[in-house]
Amino acid sequence: MAKLIAFDLDGTLIDSRLDLAGAVNYMRCSMGLEPLETERVVHFVGNGAAALVRRAIADAEIDFDEALHRMRAFYFDHITDTTVLYPGVAAGLKQLRDAGNTLAVVTNKPGKETEKILSQLGVREFFSDVIGGDSDFPLKPEPDALLYLKQKYNVSDSQCWMIGDHYTDLESGRRAGFRRIFLACGFGNTGEEAPDYTAESFSDVSLILSGF
Repeated sequence: MAKLIAFDLDGTLIDSRLDLAGAVNYMRCSMGLEPLETERVVHFVGNGAAALVRRAIADAEIDFDEALHRMRAFYFDHITDTTVLYPGVAAGLKQLRDAGNTLAVVTNKPGKETEKILSQLGVREFFSDVIGGDSDFPLKPEPDALLYLKQKYNVSDSQCWMIGDHYTDLESGRRAGFRRIFLACGFGNTGEEAPDYTAESFSDVSLILSGF
């Protein structure tokens, strides 16, 4: 039976750690602050660009709007300098799409950046919908974007899936009535959420979904 499968982006489809950290540290250095360690920046990811920047400048009194502008401008110009798909993503997406499933991206990253990444990494064609954090829907963990997709494609709860590496993905999936797969190879965490399944790699996602 055809499924509706929604994917998070950062930490799920792509490893974007170095480019995100580079953009944050460019912003900090350009505003007279010391750079942060990459893993500390990665720890700030998951709730959208604004939250990332707020966390990254919490130790300083600088203009937030200017900091956000500098970070996003630099990031857009260097968005796939080092960012890559996780192993198995391209083949896995093709397999899932060719099996008749509807694939979507639901991310807290702004839509323009998301579209550019997916296009430059050669996987945009696999997704019927790409919903970014600056869409008309509230950010995850709110379930609105997932509920919209479920209604749009008229898919039953049992065939709706949310795949992600962070508690925001898992919570939004739970609240929308989706089954949830936690991707443990990403850089988020489950928080207080209990996923239905855990995948150690993207290849495991296809194996899990093939059983339903």
